[in-house]
Amino acid sequence: MKIHPLEAMTECYLKEKNLSDRTTKDYRIAFKYFINYLKEQGIMYAKRSDVFRYREYRRMLGHSSHYIYVHISALKGLYKYLRINQQKLGLPEIYGHDVMAEVKNERIKHGIKKPILTISQARQLILRTKSVRKYLWQYRDHAIIYLMMTSGLRRIEIVHAKVSDYQEKNGKRVLYIHQGREKGEEDYVKIASGARKAIDDYLKKRDDDNPYLFISHKKVSKDGRLSRTFFRYMFKRVLRTCDLENQGITPHCLRHTAAAMNLLRGGSLSQTKELMRHKNIQSTLVYSDYISRMKDDSETQIEAFILREVSGGNYWKFLDEFFDLDD
Repeated sequence: MKIHPLEAMTECYLKEKNLSDRTTKDYRIAFKYFINYLKEQGIMYAKRSDVFRYREYRRMLGHSSHYIYVHISALKGLYKYLRINQQKLGLPEIYGHDVMAEVKNERIKHGIKKPILTISQARQLILRTKSVRKYLWQYRDHAIIYLMMTSGLRRIEIVHAKVSDYQEKNGKRVLYIHQGREKGEEDYVKIASGARKAIDDYLKKRDDDNPYLFISHKKVSKDGRLSRTFFRYMFKRVLRTCDLENQGITPHCLRHTAAAMNLLRGGSLSQTKELMRHKNIQSTLVYSDYISRMKDDSETQIEAFILREVSGGNYWKFLDEFFDLDD
């Protein structure tokens, strides 16, 4: 089988979906490998059992759970899209059934790989970026930092945000999110008063017709959006200004920080799940585990217990005996 019908359908799917460049690349690779597998097996229309066998095949090749998770996620999105648009696209009736609907994805042990800012670091980022504002790009940087820190927005959502998405809803200022959403789906984040003031200050100083909420004020891209490398250079500059260099802090840390701060201030897991717009509560539990561990004072308590138990003049004798142990 030289050509598989899914090849054209996957490209149609990727063009219609509002995915990030990275996700599009990952999904395209996932589709390529799956389609090649179907070709090798002589399968025109995949069944659920074929998907199971394909998943086992990837495991047999030694691929990680995260790698397989991305592949299965891509296929879930594709087959859901084909089911919904089966008639519109004039596809065979078999695509009216979603073979991926009951396929469970890989279980991934989630973890926070990047540091979460302390309260003092978070305060420092917001206040310092505000105090140094002089040029238009400094107003922009402050607004972005403030917004990400309090709303948990991702970089890609900041890049794609438009001025028209910044609206009033029920007396509150919100920012509508379209990135990664199905057509017709509505999602938004509420804007904290300080973040709103920062954004308004920035917009008042702009004198352009660029539709995007945040833009470059040096070299404007063809479509008006911030470039892929914007955050790399902007964040490096901001951290240097705030004396927070060389601490492993990245733009995505601001999203982690928003979740952690919400739990620390007494917010519930469900509230934090809504804030982060997680589909699965397991993703939110990562932050709960992190907060619990941060509050855990086991190390100090162990030290206190040891020293209390050997107090009364026997401490040095205890240490001598402890370090003389063979094992």
